[in-house]
Amino acid sequence: MLKNKIIILPLEGSWDHSADFLRQTAFTLSKNNLVYIYDQNNHYFFLKKNKKKSYPHHQNIIFHQVKYYLPFERFKLIDKINRHLSFKIFTKTLPKKKKILWIFYPYYYDLAKIAAKSICKIYDCVDYNENQKQEEALIDNVDYFFVNSLALKNLHKNKSKKPIYLNAQGFFQPEDKKIVKFTLNKGNKKAIIGYVGGINYRLDYPLLYKLIVNHPEFLFVFYGPEQRNPRLDKIYQTQKWIKKIKQYENTLFGQSSDHNFIYGLIKNFDLAIIPYNLKLRFNSYCYPMKLFEYFYFKKSVVSSAILELKSKKFNKYIRIADNYKDWENAIEELLSNKNSKKIKNEERKIALQNSWPNKINKISKFID
Repeated sequence: MLKNKIIILPLEGSWDHSADFLRQTAFTLSKNNLVYIYDQNNHYFFLKKNKKKSYPHHQNIIFHQVKYYLPFERFKLIDKINRHLSFKIFTKTLPKKKKILWIFYPYYYDLAKIAAKSICKIYDCVDYNENQKQEEALIDNVDYFFVNSLALKNLHKNKSKKPIYLNAQGFFQPEDKKIVKFTLNKGNKKAIIGYVGGINYRLDYPLLYKLIVNHPEFLFVFYGPEQRNPRLDKIYQTQKWIKKIKQYENTLFGQSSDHNFIYGLIKNFDLAIIPYNLKLRFNSYCYPMKLFEYFYFKKSVVSSAILELKSKKFNKYIRIADNYKDWENAIEELLSNKNSKKIKNEERKIALQNSWPNKINKISKFID
């Protein structure tokens, strides 16, 4: 594991986003290193007062809200100069230790380009990125290019810099004694079919609607924040579908940021699902962390035909469903024939192999 380094993690979106790979990476690294969260999106002009954002407090994690030094940032050239100048000044003020610029988002390709040669630069690729030009620029300017799935490895196999495949995705392992214990009331329903994660445009709502309407004997649970994306919500009519589905009494929606509550909820599931809309290329190349949360609690899983989950290593553990009839048959079959104890124990083992410390350790062997 990396020790006594300074890690710079550029932040995209919110710190507490439900897709918490950046946050969990920061927590894992902060046990032995000083971690700076570089918040470019909430930058402010240095002469303006009361523009500092409020950030949470975590040991060995420092939030840096970027300062801009030139006015008229609405002009692209000025914005570019501000980005470069701010990053250069920021890195110059850091303590004299080995520094690692750890980038998840190709939006920050320019930081890799201008960072001092003494700073180790890595691209930790965990998702498909639509902006190919930015991603190419980032790959060209980092020292190491990591991918966490075979699907992404195959996607990037012809890039200028070959990807390094990490056989570890990242999973938050709970302390079992801290998991909230409760029994979810399913009333007269035969089974609880559950999903945890963002409630957003990525879900296959026509499929879910049909399952919910045709199977009132099941309770369908959706637990996670309702996230908005104005452009894609309009295309996929996200809010319209959510409102429509919520009207049925065999659905339950909720959200919590407490891992231990969410894990207590998963323990109540009779079956776990990953119902993604594969018309989205992003979904086809994703590698859902929720899979390992389901596996940790030894749950049977039905999923859309996500490329990584179709690989041989998951054949015994996941039922892939290509269409509505496949989904219906898989749900009925798995509820009638539970996985064997051997399969369930193997699922738990797979989850533990994908812990955050395991992933960080694999990266550390290359860059330390």
